[in-house]
Amino acid sequence: MSMIPSLLQLCRPWYTVPVSLTYLLTVYYARGGAMSGRWSDDAISSVALALVIAAAYVVNDIVDCDVDKINAPWRPCAAQRVSTGAAAGLAIALAVTGLTMAATCSVRFLIAVSVIGGAMFAYDLLSKRIGPAKQVMVAVLMTSYYPLAIVQASGAYGPRAASLAVFPIWLLVTAWGYELLKDLRDRMGDPPINGRPTSLQRNPEKWRRLAGTAIAAAAPILALPVAFGCKWVYAVVAAIAIVLGVAAAFVPLRRAIVLVYMECLVAAMAAGLDVMLLGV
Repeated sequence: MSMIPSLLQLCRPWYTVPVSLTYLLTVYYARGGAMSGRWSDDAISSVALALVIAAAYVVNDIVDCDVDKINAPWRPCAAQRVSTGAAAGLAIALAVTGLTMAATCSVRFLIAVSVIGGAMFAYDLLSKRIGPAKQVMVAVLMTSYYPLAIVQASGAYGPRAASLAVFPIWLLVTAWGYELLKDLRDRMGDPPINGRPTSLQRNPEKWRRLAGTAIAAAAPILALPVAFGCKWVYAVVAAIAIVLGVAAAFVPLRRAIVLVYMECLVAAMAAGLDVMLLGV
């Protein structure tokens, strides 16, 4: 029993659960709320996505175990609370279960999830060696649940569907800046590339300004969905998310990371509360 909290920590539920729920909300938006007879299938697809993402996070901890002993010594593999062998077994079980569940949805969904999962595992293996492409790859992967949701919904045709062209733009830029902030936090433990310190290690102040500027500049994009079907509840709650995103440019690094995480949660809450209280 004592290992269960550590195994859960490996799965990063603070990321996997919000992302999978936001994916499900995106499916709802794409379908225009026409979910009758589809809730079960869509819920299964959401769980499948969560399991594949969790598997990728576990692999990330395995690959980064030595680096995490410096950057994040509390993580289960780095702290030796979970062996890399046990973590590998967990990753395989999560991935197989997730892909099996995806196969019950549709072939096209299975293919899409497999491609995204494969890209996540490739990132786990290459992230410390690809320089600035690392943050770009994370941003693309984070944004990939939008097209995945449209695949599951067989298109985007509801009254809020046009907003699904806006949200990915905001998330792409914000996720890039967020990953950059986290890499700045962890820069001292990251290995050099080709024997040289990375640009983040040489010029942290420049990259901190760039990350903050990108996140703050992207935050007002969250106001645009009001012009594409979202209503006043969304507008009110999204205003809080915008403030959080802009504020992230002006606070210390670790606090900025928390604010951007909260911005993303609040933005998802805005989109969800809007349809819950006002309907499609």
